Amino acid sequence: MFRIYPAVDIKGGRCVRLLRGDLGKVTVFSDRPWEMALRWRDEGASFLHVVDLDGAVEGRPVNLRSVERILREVDIPVQVGGGVRTLEDARLLLEMGAARVIMGTGVLADAGLLRAAAESLGDRLVVSLDLRGERVAVGGWTQELDRTLDELVVELLEAGARRVLCTDILRDGTLEGRSGGIPHELLNRGLGVIVAGGITSRRDLVILKELVPRGVEGAVVGRALYEGALSLPEVLDLEE
Repeated sequence: MFRIYPAVDIKGGRCVRLLRGDLGKVTVFSDRPWEMALRWRDEGASFLHVVDLDGAVEGRPVNLRSVERILREVDIPVQVGGGVRTLEDARLLLEMGAARVIMGTGVLADAGLLRAAAESLGDRLVVSLDLRGERVAVGGWTQELDRTLDELVVELLEAGARRVLCTDILRDGTLEGRSGGIPHELLNRGLGVIVAGGITSRRDLVILKELVPRGVEGAVVGRALYEGALSLPEVLDLEE
């Protein structure tokens, strides 16, 4: 099944969108992130994507109060990420009601943690692969790893990871549309792939849905929904 994930990104307790992951280029859409979450739920979303942007930079969950309220207010599954770098933090979010936990920097830097997370969390783990060109960025998109994407995919598969979130940083928040397909290293590998970054039109979503047989599971949509370039009710038929 192909799924559309409306994004709720939180910075300073507010719902925001960034431009290309730049924390200095912030657009604030609401002082109450849970109200945005409820809006997407009311418009028919079947799953939400919530990220603690401050947490991604700090290396620990920062906006837990806002995240907790979202998890309490909405009655649909939510995947949560941003600064989740220990199993303890991951388990805390699951105990709070998250359906999935997104981990990036921590598991990509520590093979032992990756294996432990994959074994302990199973299908509830989403490994975040944030791409700036051909390089994988970590630490709130402030650093880059020295391994290739293919090397990382091999590590993920060997560790038992089942699902990844692939974000095109250079397209994220730009409303420029997708420049091309998904990195071939991620397709036909037995990984479920959720795509993010630059999704602006129904056509972007249709193209991604055509890749479901090759592993694509869905797409995260942010600024396009917030600024009206896409209407969530008008694209939810693609989930059928």
